[in-house]
Amino acid sequence: MAREEQKMRSEMIRQAILDTALEIGIQEGFEEVSIRKIIKRMKYSTGVVYHHFKDKQEIIDAIELAETAWLHAQIAELLKNQKDVVSEMEVVFKRIMKLAFDEPEKYNLIVLHKYSRRRSDRPEWISHLSDRLKQGMESGIIKEIDSEKAAFSIWSSFLGFNLMISRHTDLTMEQAEELFQVQFDIILKGVLNHE
Repeated sequence: MAREEQKMRSEMIRQAILDTALEIGIQEGFEEVSIRKIIKRMKYSTGVVYHHFKDKQEIIDAIELAETAWLHAQIAELLKNQKDVVSEMEVVFKRIMKLAFDEPEKYNLIVLHKYSRRRSDRPEWISHLSDRLKQGMESGIIKEIDSEKAAFSIWSSFLGFNLMISRHTDLTMEQAEELFQVQFDIILKGVLNHE
């Protein structure tokens, strides 16, 4: 029983370290996360943090993994009632835009992978979008295009859009949503089958 309690306590401490680092990252930027800041805020010894994580990067990687799972779960929930690739794209891109607007540092962490060691040449978002575009072509909604190139172009366009949204601190969410709709409509005109 004592071993289970010790394991639970260890997991609680580990999670507290991650929560504190996430809080610092969101408030100050993830570049500012440091072991020193974590232990100062938590009033733990350096040894406690190093018992759970080998360095700052391992903490940030763990946060990125958890927050990416959180965003994926939210998007999966939003997609439950969507019927086609167009409505899915709108839901996904709007949710990601809201993340960029509300929490730009979290957006940088989990969408742009700005602080990641695990950079991939091809983000999973592009792969998923490419697959959905192919399905849209098969159903006749999307015109025949190179789905890989189209997915890359669409994703890049929305990344740039979200970057601009996250930097315009004078915008309201309503204004950001209006701009999003214009952006989305422009993108759709390029991929929809108009036959």
